[in-house]
Amino acid sequence: MSVTFDALFRAMSEDKVFSKLIVTLLIVIISVFAVRFINVFLSRWKKKFITALAKTDPAAVSPAETKITITRRIVTAGIYFFAFTIFLMQFETVRTVGAGLLASAGVAGIVIGIAAQGALSNIIAGITISFSQPIRLNDAVIFDGEYGTVEEILLSHTVICTWDNRRIMVPNSVLSAKVIQNWTIKDPSLLGVVMLHVDFTCDVENVRGWVRDIVAASDYSTPEKMSCVQVVDVTEKSMVLRVLCRAADAPSAWNLRCEIREKLIAKFREEGTSLPKIRVTEMKGAAAV
Repeated sequence: MSVTFDALFRAMSEDKVFSKLIVTLLIVIISVFAVRFINVFLSRWKKKFITALAKTDPAAVSPAETKITITRRIVTAGIYFFAFTIFLMQFETVRTVGAGLLASAGVAGIVIGIAAQGALSNIIAGITISFSQPIRLNDAVIFDGEYGTVEEILLSHTVICTWDNRRIMVPNSVLSAKVIQNWTIKDPSLLGVVMLHVDFTCDVENVRGWVRDIVAASDYSTPEKMSCVQVVDVTEKSMVLRVLCRAADAPSAWNLRCEIREKLIAKFREEGTSLPKIRVTEMKGAAAV
């Protein structure tokens, strides 16, 4: 009986169709198992990661989910492509044709790579920006002297929406090579600075009280209602006061600074003093020219 089984096994092993069928079945099983394992692993990790991220930084949840989803799709497609390639390489004809195609594809790839060097550099830079995240969606940034928010991050370019609703299309290769200010990369809150020129007779303590009341009543300041007034310079015509305050984000900081200026000017007008004055002293007995 064992001789019969051995003979059958040798006959099946020598059968090329049967051996290819066994190899194909193994390729399918291994590739499906690998994809399943990757999907389960990424799904569990994504659930834990997103849950923890939502508690600390809710704004980063959407970009993180997008990156994880894209990564899973790329890995899945890569596994299936690799498995399909191994399946085709079992056949002698396909192997011969495939070698020729790979050689011609290599030459064509070099030519295309040289011709599309700029486009490829933008795509590589876009992938790098998406994963390293020097900027993120809705970040407040200053690029080439323009203030705006990051509206879209694509593979080829990044879209920055300026404060006056213009769109700046920046190639990713340019963006990755230039210095960009990101005001919200760690903490979206900002210090607002207001510079005031006042007369030497100005009571700085009164100004501190006014600023404290303005910030406390403002909807644009942060919950701690931080304010500070300092004399930072003295010129031949006036004192220079610097008012510091904190707002939740860049638009709120702008509005808070404008509010402080407007209300302080109104206070100065009510008092009738504090605004800079030019003084002229008449010298009695001066010789006539």
